[in-house]
Amino acid sequence: MVKCPHCGKPAMSLLRKSALGPGRVLNCQSCGKRIAAHWVGILAALPAFLGGFTAMQSTSLPLGIAAVAGGVLLMALIQTFLVPLVRG
Repeated sequence: MVKCPHCGKPAMSLLRKSALGPGRVLNCQSCGKRIAAHWVGILAALPAFLGGFTAMQSTSLPLGIAAVAGGVLLMALIQTFLVPLVRG
């Protein structure tokens, strides 16, 4: 569980945080106050964009699919473990 920046109690699951991006505001499960991902979270999308770019440049379909999947996985991990929650 991820801690709320308002109350310090569990705000959401790690899976839910992995899909939370900047600009999307949710309510804390514990206190109900609005929380969001820090704006720096937009940089977490870079691996997915690079994976897509690699897929477009690749002549190998399996390599392209692996690049996109790896980029999306890395994006979710960065969003989950490195991007902090802020008050929304």
